[in-house]
Amino acid sequence: MCPVLFSIPGPPAWAAVLLCLILGGAGLLLEAYEQRRVGAWPNHLRLVVMPLIGVALGAGISLGLQRWGPVSVRAWGTTLMFGFIAGMAWAIWDSRNDDEIDADMLIDVTLAILIGAVIGSRLLAVALNWGDFAGDPLDIFRVWEGGLSFHGGLVGGMAGCALYVWRRGISFPRVVDLVTPSIAIGYAFTRVGCFLNGCCHGAPSDLPWAIALPHIAGTGGEAIPRHPAQLYAALGSLVIFAVLLLIRKHIRRPGHLFLSYLVIYSGLRFIVEIFRKGASAELFGPIPALTIAQFASICIALAAAALMFFTRRPPGAAAGGTPEDTEASAETHD
Repeated sequence: MCPVLFSIPGPPAWAAVLLCLILGGAGLLLEAYEQRRVGAWPNHLRLVVMPLIGVALGAGISLGLQRWGPVSVRAWGTTLMFGFIAGMAWAIWDSRNDDEIDADMLIDVTLAILIGAVIGSRLLAVALNWGDFAGDPLDIFRVWEGGLSFHGGLVGGMAGCALYVWRRGISFPRVVDLVTPSIAIGYAFTRVGCFLNGCCHGAPSDLPWAIALPHIAGTGGEAIPRHPAQLYAALGSLVIFAVLLLIRKHIRRPGHLFLSYLVIYSGLRFIVEIFRKGASAELFGPIPALTIAQFASICIALAAAALMFFTRRPPGAAAGGTPEDTEASAETHD
């Protein structure tokens, strides 16, 4: 396991100066590109201010590393960031021919989802494990130490997305369908981070690919080989990504691709929990044969399937008719 990828020490003076120059130059280049793109070239004030902001950022980073360094770069947080970047990059590339949704908007949507996901995942994790935080409530804010829930992150992320598109006056179902494959990409990256971090581990196993975790010893003090449940989930999420790309051209109702993802992901999570059961998965009290995540997956899958059923007709479709019938009727009355 490798929970800490590497540590960044306080930089020497020459490195601090180089960092300031790099960030200052990056600020200048980005501002020049943006001014030319929007036809506002040259705005001399901004061409001066943006490099200064870059230099100030470099100085702040250098001083922070000198004061609080070395800073540990953790595997889980790093893969989380890479997951969001990869998901955003896919959404931007996938919408390259869309006249309404551009790259700037998708970057804003991704940031809204990121903020909402971190808040939602932390709140649900705290609610489910309040006993671990009751002694020191300040631990709630130490998200870098772990303790996040995907289901809470999904709800929080979609809430952040909904708030943003509502303020922009854009269709939420359309945007959420666009970013749904990105969710599968981000989830795969994050589960790799769980594997490197040694959390969300599997139950003991004697399979050839079982992996012993040094920080989790058996009764005799030796490390017991376990299912790499995190990698099962990561691989399954990549399969879901491929499935979403295959089925989306057959989906006519906006928002139904996201609902389809909820159904498929819930099935994956239910299966993966079997390999985590008794190890890192909490049992659901009223039904001890299920874990909490399995029970939540069943509820989410049923709710998503029901919503798809009751909204199965595309907007504008006549009751009892097909979308083609509706279009033909509209042409008749033109």
